[in-house]
Amino acid sequence: MQKSFTKNNIAFLYTLKNRKGIRGIRIAVHADGAVIVTKSRYVRESEVERLVEKKADWIIEKIQVMKSKPQKLLAHYSAKDFKENKEKAYEFVLERISYFSKFYNYKINSIKIKNQKTRWGSCSGKGNLSFNYKIIFLPEYLADYIIVHELCHLKEMNHSLRFWSLVAEQIGDHKIRRKEIHLY
Repeated sequence: MQKSFTKNNIAFLYTLKNRKGIRGIRIAVHADGAVIVTKSRYVRESEVERLVEKKADWIIEKIQVMKSKPQKLLAHYSAKDFKENKEKAYEFVLERISYFSKFYNYKINSIKIKNQKTRWGSCSGKGNLSFNYKIIFLPEYLADYIIVHELCHLKEMNHSLRFWSLVAEQIGDHKIRRKEIHLY
């Protein structure tokens, strides 16, 4: 159920949801600025309204912060986009792996392109590398970081100092790139 609230001439909508298994009331502001208020079925709507009023400044601030941030690349695109870009992503990843394999020379079992919501890449214990098709929409230096990161997991299946030393052999500024990738 959608409800509205106004404070100091600033209005916002929030979606009120009842959930089993929770206690009290939760307020969340999502990346797109949507406000979701979840309550136990035992909580009265009047209690929700009081809490929303009490937290209104915080909610408004969070909405503004979320709307000012760039939308993350992983959050967008459809199955149609995946079908249209999967082959292009595969060719790009293959070309970059070919380049970096000159330095690392690790055995790769398979390379797959997927449509994932939260990951840029992964490496299985069997030597299978998977990459998100959206890697082609990243700046190349960030895509290279992801590819090298996953290649290095073929040697070190962890994030130990040895692993980061392997990454640093080709991506000396990996710490900076690792922070920047979170913007996407």
